[in-house]
Amino acid sequence: MLKRSFPLLIVALFLLPLVPISSGQGPMPGVTIDCEGDPELNVHPAYTEPAELICTITNTSSLEETIEISNEFEGGTMVKIEGASDEYTLASGEEEEFTITFTGDEKIPSSESFEFEINATVTKMQGVDLPGPIQNSAIATGKVEIETYGIVVLEIGDRSTRVMEPSDEKTIVFQFWNYGNDEDTIRVEVKNKANLESLGFIFPQSHFVADKLIIDGSSNRNIVIMAPSDVSEKISTNIQFEASSTNDPDAPVSAISIPVTVESSSSSSTLTGLSEDSQDDLILYGAIGGGIILFFMLVGIITRSIKNKSGAKSESTEQAIEINDEDEGENFVDDLDDLFDDLDDFDDKLSSEDEFDDLLDDFE
Repeated sequence: MLKRSFPLLIVALFLLPLVPISSGQGPMPGVTIDCEGDPELNVHPAYTEPAELICTITNTSSLEETIEISNEFEGGTMVKIEGASDEYTLASGEEEEFTITFTGDEKIPSSESFEFEINATVTKMQGVDLPGPIQNSAIATGKVEIETYGIVVLEIGDRSTRVMEPSDEKTIVFQFWNYGNDEDTIRVEVKNKANLESLGFIFPQSHFVADKLIIDGSSNRNIVIMAPSDVSEKISTNIQFEASSTNDPDAPVSAISIPVTVESSSSSSTLTGLSEDSQDDLILYGAIGGGIILFFMLVGIITRSIKNKSGAKSESTEQAIEINDEDEGENFVDDLDDLFDDLDDFDDKLSSEDEFDDLLDDFE
């Protein structure tokens, strides 16, 4: 049946253009295709997303048509296309919507774009294959754009507490990177500038820096901060550094906080001086003090011993005895012996609480 109707269909297709037609539709094959705007592909390494393109084909003929979808795409190995190879059978005036999906590798530079061409071709009418010269086609063209994203990394090598005195200046050195997929102006600023200035801090140069960096580019910069000139009590706060992308306002910032303290040297000199004394110095001072106490105790013992000797001599005879120089020397030696005997008995005397109290009374 199809073989017998095919020649008649061909003849009809050639003769029908000669017949006046009042409506827009005719027996000739006809198709249109319409696609939305150029898709944007998200290639961010943390959340890559496919891009979708919705297209609509319409059978503009008065007969049933089979429409074949094909594509030409120059995505290479970086971007793939799906859903652009199919076949639809539509009645006269009917339309069909289909979705084309593009997927891509991570970190494709935003400067890249990939052109595509979607073809809709009428291959059959009323189920009969059409020869190539009679087939009708419609084409939609466009390109896949790569969405720009920003990734910023900030690093400060020395994150220790900055200890300052009034009017001191400290230079904070840092480095930052552009890991986005396009050239980007990276801005690094002191986020809590207003709070620091309310405490009396000053930024002599600027509280921010900004550099334009290529993809994977980096920069080394610094920000100078000056402590308040008048400090009545210790200040403990922090400096909050924040790096951000100009290309991508929604990109996460990279932030680092540096502790800082400010204290006048006069308010802490006493405690500082005491804390700086070493343990060896304290031991030395203690030994000197103990030696002085021992010296005075020894003097007291000697003084008491001499008093005891003097008292014993006063109770002896008051008769004056004339002695020569030799006897006087012998008596002096005897006195020294008695003194050392008294020192030997020092431990025995200290064992008596009353004797020790008398010793202290004599010393006073």
